Amino acid sequence: MMLCDCPAVPPARHRPCAHTLPRLAAALLMAVAVLASVWVAFAVHRAERAQAVAERGHRHLVAGTALTSTGTYFQEHGIRSVPPVRAAWEYPRGRSRSGEVPVARPVERGERIRIWVDDRGSPTPEPRSTAGARGAAVVLGVACLLLGSSAAWGAHHAAAAVLLRGRLRTWEREWARVEPLWSGRAR
Repeated sequence: MMLCDCPAVPPARHRPCAHTLPRLAAALLMAVAVLASVWVAFAVHRAERAQAVAERGHRHLVAGTALTSTGTYFQEHGIRSVPPVRAAWEYPRGRSRSGEVPVARPVERGERIRIWVDDRGSPTPEPRSTAGARGAAVVLGVACLLLGSSAAWGAHHAAAAVLLRGRLRTWEREWARVEPLWSGRAR
């Protein structure tokens, strides 16, 4: 895109630069995109943080004992997958439970493991962290900013194309009127 070499302040009684409207539209949309991305980031952070705090209140870390060993683990595309093990744990105090639980590393039978359980004592995933809430807020805020700036760029170019088309039509009409006089064909 070529930069406009029009004067910064147009003289009195002159039309503004043809690039002014598309630039104003793009600047307005960029301002809206920045404000929207900040709002989205804060809203996502608030919601994710509230969810993480709620999960922390209803998920409990207990000690368990592996009743089976993991055996072989799978490695596919550089990602290691450890099969779940059968384990026994106690939650709430005095109530024994057992079942299959996921483990992060291979374990042997009889080994002590950490198990996350819900209020009823059933195995559950580890609760979300507040750092994860910040990460989600940053990712969605940046995504919103990128989408908004893309919309601003598209609006700028669409408005510039429409205005250019109108200017070219006006120029063609004027040229059709002036050209016969200028070339000397109209006498």
